[in-house]
Amino acid sequence: MDTRHLWVAVIAGGQGTRLFPISHMDRPKQFCQLNQNNTFIQAAIQNFTNLGIKPSQIVIVTTNDNQTRLAKEQTLKKGILSQNIYQLHPNLGYAAAMCLATKFIAEIDPEAIVINTPSDQYISTEDDEFANAIKSAVADAKKGHAVIVGVKVNDLVTATGCGHALYKDDDNTCHDVTGFVEKPGLKEADRIMRAGNSACNTGINVWEAKTFLKSIQAQKIKGMTTDQLMDSLDNLKIAVGSFEWHDCGTLKSLYEISKKTPNHKNASLGSGSFERVDCRRSLLYAAEGMELRVTGARDDAVIFTTINEKPIVVVAKLSESQRIKALAEDYAMHEDFLTDDFSFGARNNIVLGSNISDELIVGFVGVKDYAVYVHKKPDCTLEAAVSQQLAHDEK
Repeated sequence: MDTRHLWVAVIAGGQGTRLFPISHMDRPKQFCQLNQNNTFIQAAIQNFTNLGIKPSQIVIVTTNDNQTRLAKEQTLKKGILSQNIYQLHPNLGYAAAMCLATKFIAEIDPEAIVINTPSDQYISTEDDEFANAIKSAVADAKKGHAVIVGVKVNDLVTATGCGHALYKDDDNTCHDVTGFVEKPGLKEADRIMRAGNSACNTGINVWEAKTFLKSIQAQKIKGMTTDQLMDSLDNLKIAVGSFEWHDCGTLKSLYEISKKTPNHKNASLGSGSFERVDCRRSLLYAAEGMELRVTGARDDAVIFTTINEKPIVVVAKLSESQRIKALAEDYAMHEDFLTDDFSFGARNNIVLGSNISDELIVGFVGVKDYAVYVHKKPDCTLEAAVSQQLAHDEK
């Protein structure tokens, strides 16, 4: 694939509330650790540098000073140019970000083909399926078409959690888009999957900069939704791939794509240290300089990190994404919402104490019978013990 005029706009302006407290206002999802090697945004960059696109032809789009700071910390080491980190007004949405990023790129390279991509999803590039979808999209973009990159999914849970593009099934590599369905219910998702003429919208869109800018020059970009943008484009196409894709919008989906222990199916993330005793199908996260010891977790997330330099422990049922999102949104509106401890749909949980009680925040979401103890060691390392059995013993 000829990459001389191929550019990537990585849209990095969201929050990721359902990954709270791994993700929060000061550290949005795209800057959180996706695996032991990369953060989400670093993985997004690598997806495209693996295709031969130069880091100097990748633009990062942010919407506030904190995102810009984190983008510099995490992407300059990947070869991104500091002048290619482009900060927009915070009230602009994804559609406007793509439009303005295309204008920014076109000023550098008027012949640019622009690949717009979210910064906070997981894509497997272990085989050629992702590369083939991108190559097909780029080839049609060079003909003047705007192209969505879609992916076939095989399970209803994923199908109900994403938007779908419907298309005219023909022998072309890219098909005409005939409509959209946004996050369908189970019956509707089952119907459109069986029909075979739909694909999940990955949020990746490809177009020729000069053709695209001509098509939107009369549009009011500010406040434009992605649906409105797509409706305004003539001859919209979709390149349908079969690569592995997850939006990683919840703790459960983050667990699903994480590397797991072979017998008990536990996953661990973060730069801290871990000890697991009698845990099953659970996600553990410890930030740098923190030690986490968990006993008896079942289908839960145990997160040990900091917010505004205060240590926080959250024990949450992996399936409780809506309560976690509500908690994150409450915190975003009122930073003092998180006081000593909090509980959402949880019972019989206790905080045993700590030598940093004035600083510590502990929360329980959808779980029961847990006990938490946090201790600051003489070397200032923070150690947390989280145990379901211990809660039973205390009663």
